[in-house]
Amino acid sequence: MGKLKIEDLKRIKEQVKVTTAMRADIDKDVKVIVHMGTCGIASGARNAMAALMKAAEEKNLDIEIGQSGCIGICDREPIVTVIRKDEPQVRYGKVTAEVMNEIVDSHVIGGVVVEKYMLADAPKA
Repeated sequence: MGKLKIEDLKRIKEQVKVTTAMRADIDKDVKVIVHMGTCGIASGARNAMAALMKAAEEKNLDIEIGQSGCIGICDREPIVTVIRKDEPQVRYGKVTAEVMNEIVDSHVIGGVVVEKYMLADAPKA
């Protein structure tokens, strides 16, 4: 790769602005992230994601659903992070399809953390 020129940097800056603006438009009260790195997938993250998507459709939930890679605690996979507006993030571990349904009903819909599956509450990003 050659040296970057000022024009290249300006172009990159504009691309980042567009991407950031697109993210800012997603303004949901709840975001659920299924961590789907290789370790998560091997541990069943696809089943957790499928259960989440099914629940969101069946219950007509207006939430943002995302995926992420490994966060470094592979022995706790599948991991799911729930982010509710103006509340700390909560991470859940060993999330099966059944556990996901419980998290959706209790935390995503009801606002009550399911402590028995909770890994940690994390500071807001």
